[in-house]
Amino acid sequence: MFALTEANRAYLRQWLPWLDAIEGVNDTQNFIEHTRQQAIDLQGFVAAIWELRELDSVTTDRIVGVIGLNRIAWRDRIGDVGYWLGAADGGRGMMTNACKVLVDYAFSTLNLNRLVIACATQNHRSRAIPVRLGFEHEGVAREAEWLYDRFVDHEIYALLKHDWHSRDIETSDRHRQD
Repeated sequence: MFALTEANRAYLRQWLPWLDAIEGVNDTQNFIEHTRQQAIDLQGFVAAIWELRELDSVTTDRIVGVIGLNRIAWRDRIGDVGYWLGAADGGRGMMTNACKVLVDYAFSTLNLNRLVIACATQNHRSRAIPVRLGFEHEGVAREAEWLYDRFVDHEIYALLKHDWHSRDIETSDRHRQD
């Protein structure tokens, strides 16, 4: 994970405020330990996104990004979704697929009612994912985050459990009609 972060530092720095805190492998190990404790405490979780490739009957795997619920507010049953991919791995649908799995898990297994994704206004690739998945755009949080040398606005997207399940029913009904 540290190697992926290091290889993508300039790319990720456009949108993620924590890169200066990751200076070495120990920092990544501390992050992993923090997220493990967060999962144990049921306050959120982070998972690596792995790509498996098979070439000439040899399977290789590598970490290409991260996804998770950065925070869970259990009383209100709300989860804040966060994700990132390395620069070379975007545009192939991996993050959209990972988000679908996360949404299903959050609504079906964790019984959350609302998921929120906040993306920097200028981060068009990241903003496309909640749009593809049927999240509603709820507005702009002005100057929501300090990003090294400037404030950035966040676009706020949210999805409700009943909207996600309605979408699944509509999709399966359409497939039956085809």
